[in-house]
Amino acid sequence: MERLRKSIYVFVFFVMIFGCSNKATSKEANENKVAKEGTVVIKIGESGITDKEIQEEYNMLPEQLKALVNTKEGKKQFIDSLVTREIIYADAKAKGYDKNEKVLQDLEKLKKRLMIEAYLRESIKLDDKVDDKVLSDYYKKHEKEFTSPEKVHAKHILVKDKKLADEILEKLRKDPSQFEKLAAEYSIDSSGKNGGDLGFLEKGTLVPEFEEALDKMKKEGEISPVVKTNYGYHIIKFVKREKGTVPKFEEVKDEVKEMYLRENQKAIFDKIVAELKSKYEVNVNEELVNKALNVNGKK
Repeated sequence: MERLRKSIYVFVFFVMIFGCSNKATSKEANENKVAKEGTVVIKIGESGITDKEIQEEYNMLPEQLKALVNTKEGKKQFIDSLVTREIIYADAKAKGYDKNEKVLQDLEKLKKRLMIEAYLRESIKLDDKVDDKVLSDYYKKHEKEFTSPEKVHAKHILVKDKKLADEILEKLRKDPSQFEKLAAEYSIDSSGKNGGDLGFLEKGTLVPEFEEALDKMKKEGEISPVVKTNYGYHIIKFVKREKGTVPKFEEVKDEVKEMYLRENQKAIFDKIVAELKSKYEVNVNEELVNKALNVNGKK
């Protein structure tokens, strides 16, 4: 029960703060709303909330919050939160917050953002029905970007002292089977308790010295000389290597399509920006920009 109360509290807070239906603020506006946006189902003074507003608010909720509305208490709290927000809005307007300088500045910023979003939506329209042949050809050109990298399974012993690392290596040369035991005994890395096992490591994600040493190791069970990195001194045991795999087109078709559309959208966007930059003269006053950013402009 306590968890439900907490969930409903969060739910009400979410609706009140993040809901964004347009509100009627006068009798005339409300009458317009009835004609254009549905029927007023909750009357609040000269204003009200329409059935369409309620539907829009509900549709914007995440699925887990929609589930709460389907409970008796959740529905009550949902409606109450809409009413609460409406009466706060009405009183804020009555107190002149609609003329508040900060509010007007923020509204102008919001207007700018919404206009840009609308402009780009209309300007960058792509048909998401792309022929499979087009996608297949695109995939062939970008196959490397979908190929999983080579992986190497390795173990290591990490210590801070070079002399200790040399001593451990000497023991391993006499008896390589002691690697896991010595890792558990000496390694300062958390993998030590698991015999130094690092699991599979993706090529290109390791510190250069460590990766270079691994690249030279080919035989399973091979043990490296002492390798110094900024973490300390390593002794590496090579377990096995897995080559990168190239997925079939059908396996990644949806990802290919998403990448294709995104690339084309960027091309259209870049073209629009280039045309606009040639249309509108842009002059940057570096000195004033640096002052605004509180930087000296030096690299």
